[in-house]
Amino acid sequence: MSPAGSARGAAEQGEGAALERPPAELGYAEAAAELEGIIAELDGGLVDVDHLEVRFGRAIDLVEELDRRIHRARGQVDALLPRLGAIGSQTAGSTSPAGAGTGTGAESGPPEEHGSGEAPMS
Repeated sequence: MSPAGSARGAAEQGEGAALERPPAELGYAEAAAELEGIIAELDGGLVDVDHLEVRFGRAIDLVEELDRRIHRARGQVDALLPRLGAIGSQTAGSTSPAGAGTGTGAESGPPEEHGSGEAPMS
């Protein structure tokens, strides 16, 4: 790119764009908030046509970074789920609630019906 092209590209970015950090350096909430702000600018027609490409490009960069983080987190959760299942199966037979296994059925369940389902007469 020619020096004139570089200068034009820098000018098109606007004054705030030069201070923007790469999306990978932002926290998830910070990147999402910036994306929401850009969407509001674009929806509201607040972006000068000369800066439209730059703002839209920044939005795409943010979306890609947020998507990477979501996929990475999903992978981490998926990797941890078998460990949770193993913990659950280890503890399932080791303890039981008080009164469980007495066989009386008095601890829980619906009230017993009396004959026709009507309340007994007193």
